[in-house]
Amino acid sequence: MAEEELLGEAEAWQIALKDHPEFRQAFEDGTLPEEIVDETGNVVNPHLHLTAHVIIERQLAGDSPKGVATIARELEELGLSRHEIRHEMARPATGQIWYMLKEKCQFDEKRYLDELREIVESFR
Repeated sequence: MAEEELLGEAEAWQIALKDHPEFRQAFEDGTLPEEIVDETGNVVNPHLHLTAHVIIERQLAGDSPKGVATIARELEELGLSRHEIRHEMARPATGQIWYMLKEKCQFDEKRYLDELREIVESFR
């Protein structure tokens, strides 16, 4: 029997859209562009950005992989905002997804957690 989900996908999307109200209307209307230029001049895919938020929300809600919730709390104790924590955690998460697709391999939990711990250490 599958484990019960602590946070469903629909709820995670609502959290992601709440975190990015600038995307909500266009997302709901189906008019969200494929690329935008953010305030720092970087080109961003808002669909991918929101999806990364959803992934991190669901990981944190279920502490899956085991230890991500503790890492998020450590980042919070180091002064990062809730939103900054999601962005920091999304970097290695999306890197893992890219690597899995490129190499046609499974998720490397140890590597992912090690990368998250490196982020924590970078803020100490």
